[in-house]
Amino acid sequence: MKSIFALLFAASISGEDLPVENTLLVTPVIVKIETPVTKLETAGVLESNVISNLAPTSQKDPEATAILNAVTNTTKTRKTITLDFTFTIKNGDMKESQKGKLQIKGNSYSYDIFGTTKISDGKKVAEIIVEDKEVTIGSANFNDPDNFSPQEMFTIYEKGYKYRFMGQKNINGETLELIDLYPDADNKQPYRRITLFINNTTHEIKEIELFEKTSAKVFSVKIDNATYDLEIPDAEFNCDCERWPAPDWDCDDTSGSK
Repeated sequence: MKSIFALLFAASISGEDLPVENTLLVTPVIVKIETPVTKLETAGVLESNVISNLAPTSQKDPEATAILNAVTNTTKTRKTITLDFTFTIKNGDMKESQKGKLQIKGNSYSYDIFGTTKISDGKKVAEIIVEDKEVTIGSANFNDPDNFSPQEMFTIYEKGYKYRFMGQKNINGETLELIDLYPDADNKQPYRRITLFINNTTHEIKEIELFEKTSAKVFSVKIDNATYDLEIPDAEFNCDCERWPAPDWDCDDTSGSK
């Protein structure tokens, strides 16, 4: 199973391209098309044209930059981050949600969702399927989409994206600043747009929405509760097979490191 954060930010998702008219339904942008658009055009091509029309003079909105920098700077002050979140997939009338938990400490992290736990000490990554008592350990190569680090969601905007400040929205009495990120032409991300919902006082990301390039799927991660600077022992991120001893567990370490 792919990392949930790889799915959100880096995994290549296969599937047929939607007709352009379906794509427009999930893109909250009014586009004036001067020439006929054929069904051979993909959502990604149309989105690229839309972005060019939206921001002909500015690739990175200064107001959005200031907000995003505040998020990054705030995150860097945290010794540890513990998040309870809800992950949702929407596709037309279909909607499916799962609760999850994420812990971050420096380059280490762990999270639980969909019956799978993933742990990294920054050097190795362990994927644990508790029900089957199976553990797979590999190298923490973050160039591999399956090993994408969740820490990067706080700095994803820094490379490979254009972005714009879209205004403020009051949700449940909380003032949130909305920023849209659009991938550069050479960015291989599977999303045509990412929307961040950021608290305008605490500079915390409260929700992320991701709009897939080749379908009407929308993925979202909503932060239900956040706790900072808890004492989390390093042992929580231990990725050695000794942590899951045989014969009760089946552990396979292919990382090549001890």
